[in-house]
Amino acid sequence: MIADRLALGWDVPNLGRARVVIGPGAEETRRLIESSSKDAIHIMAGARWTQLGNQAVQQCLSSGRRIGILSEAPDPRGILGCGRWAKYTVERYTRGFHYDFVLAMGEMGVRWFRRCGYPDITVFPFAYVTEPAPDSRVNVPAGAPVLLYAGRFITLKGLDLLLRAFAAVPSQQAQLRLLGEGPEKQRLQGYAQALGIQNRVTWLAKRDTAGVQMEMEKADVTLLPSRKDGWGAVVNESLTAGTPVICSSACGATELVREPWLGTVFRAGRVDDLTKALKDWIELGPRSPAERERIRKWATCISGEAVAKYFAAIMDHIYSNAARPVAPWRVS
Repeated sequence: MIADRLALGWDVPNLGRARVVIGPGAEETRRLIESSSKDAIHIMAGARWTQLGNQAVQQCLSSGRRIGILSEAPDPRGILGCGRWAKYTVERYTRGFHYDFVLAMGEMGVRWFRRCGYPDITVFPFAYVTEPAPDSRVNVPAGAPVLLYAGRFITLKGLDLLLRAFAAVPSQQAQLRLLGEGPEKQRLQGYAQALGIQNRVTWLAKRDTAGVQMEMEKADVTLLPSRKDGWGAVVNESLTAGTPVICSSACGATELVREPWLGTVFRAGRVDDLTKALKDWIELGPRSPAERERIRKWATCISGEAVAKYFAAIMDHIYSNAARPVAPWRVS
């Protein structure tokens, strides 16, 4: 667990029976792969672009081991985005020929890998999973709807766009609560003051996982206005808490917002779209217990257990000719 994640309130996970090997050298990597069963399945994530990752991939390929990848879609914007497409396409037509499957994060990931040349039959929509939080079921008195952002205060998260959109919402109709820390916090506070909304915005210090969950249960909508976000775990956390989400189309987790009662996806970078989404949800008023319970019940399809069963079904499909499974969040 890296220091940045700990500072954000992440907990060191209990990995149960999993054996964790950190930073093995080339010889240990070779030994680990060669000592594995021929039926073992090796899954490479973004680390395949590092020296260690490249060694692991090449060792798997040279020893004829089963191999697949798990990956987000990289940032496709601008000239650098074109370079990333070229890089991933070259991978597809070289060592990528030998990948048995691609676990692509959300529809963004699916589209990206198809665009890079991977055949549909090998690409599966996948999702990140968050730890289940304690079910506190906070009782919130009726009042103006509460809009919540929880995360880092950095440019990529689009908080300046959120403040501009919120400034277009009529006064007293809603409360905006911003939870977290980051290098942009002071600048954003000044921006809120320049927009004349400083009295309508509450700045909350970072919380641990349970504290974030409690704030989400108090909120009527959680916000993720990112300019680019490979996933956005706050979407999982919010839906698990029974709170709908407004997120930008540049977030991988839009994959989960597939019904209007789960939230709204607005076009990334479009303040007018975000303003409309805010107004629409504010006009609906505070969420009722029944609405929250409906979302919580749906969110069982993105639990660790549900996604683990989906993963196992994908492996059965690839290696045992079982039927191709449908992602559980696309069924419910």
